[in-house]
Amino acid sequence: MYKNTTSKTSDKVLNILHENGFSHLFNWEDYRFYKKQVADAFNLAFEIAQQFINNADSPSDYEEYIF
Repeated sequence: MYKNTTSKTSDKVLNILHENGFSHLFNWEDYRFYKKQVADAFNLAFEIAQQFINNADSPSDYEEYIF
């Protein structure tokens, strides 16, 4: 499991997306939009990452791998 030591929300979001194979989705325009939408969330980074994943048009990078 990844230990998050950064304090920047954007870095936390990118780390969550990377762990789930969706790092290619991150862009600043959507990040700012989602941040405003979920501003009252308890775990802001997690909720923003969920917004990226839920609105994704492409599958996870890990989908092709057999585990």
